[in-house]
Amino acid sequence: MLRSMTGFASAFITYDDFDIEVEIKSVNSRYFEFRLLGTPLPVEWENEFRQQVFEVLKRGKIDLLIRVVEKSAKNTRVVVNTELAKQYLDALRTLSHDLGIPGDITIPHLLSLGPIVEVEKLDADVTLFERLREVVSDVLQRTENMMRLEGQKTIADIRKSLSLIEKALSLIEQRYPESLARYQQELQKKLVEFASSLGESTREIVQNRILLEVELVSSRVAINEEIVRLRSHLHQFDQIIEGKLPGDGKKLDFISQEMNRETNTIASKSQDYEIIQATIDIKGEIEKIREHLRNLE
Repeated sequence: MLRSMTGFASAFITYDDFDIEVEIKSVNSRYFEFRLLGTPLPVEWENEFRQQVFEVLKRGKIDLLIRVVEKSAKNTRVVVNTELAKQYLDALRTLSHDLGIPGDITIPHLLSLGPIVEVEKLDADVTLFERLREVVSDVLQRTENMMRLEGQKTIADIRKSLSLIEKALSLIEQRYPESLARYQQELQKKLVEFASSLGESTREIVQNRILLEVELVSSRVAINEEIVRLRSHLHQFDQIIEGKLPGDGKKLDFISQEMNRETNTIASKSQDYEIIQATIDIKGEIEKIREHLRNLE
């Protein structure tokens, strides 16, 4: 089923040891562009989440935000660099003595000078990883549901354009025989007038030739095949959005290009004002469809 590439969902879940916030935001893109934001995570986790998102969304510019607030210290260790603190203290005392500036040296003074106290992460918490995967999976599902709803709205707009194209094409089909007959008559009239100005001996030969030329020229402005192909493209397009034929946004965009090409050919061959106007209307609707397809996959 076709769906939009625009989607959003989020979740906040609290556990005994930590709180988890997950947010997914997706917009349209020709490729799969992924960013992981929020709390720094182990590199191997990042790769896992990237693959998890790709398996569901496939295309789009996607931001996955993961925030983790730990409520216990069981997975951390505080490391104090006592030797470095002593060197800082000696340096400050020496500086105070040399400059003649008295003052008390406190712990905050030492901590402001460098990384005396650091917090280290111990081994990756497997329980946290599994819970993160569960929350990401849930948010992914809700993002995809939103995408499908947005896709249905987009397809409804596309169907309106297809209906207008069908209506304009029916007008062209109806006007074409009359337009062709009128074109043949005008062409024949001009050629007959030209033949009348010739000598009696060549007039009959020229007139016979005129009939042949009228048929040849008329065949060059015939649009029967273009009408048939355009109607076939419309049918194929409709079958794909109905799910009766396989296809995605890229395939539909290709069909739209072919529809536009057939419409241009009809316009270039036509002399009838109403037919030309109908082709302009069709091209306008095709452009609307292609704009919608940029956000479908």
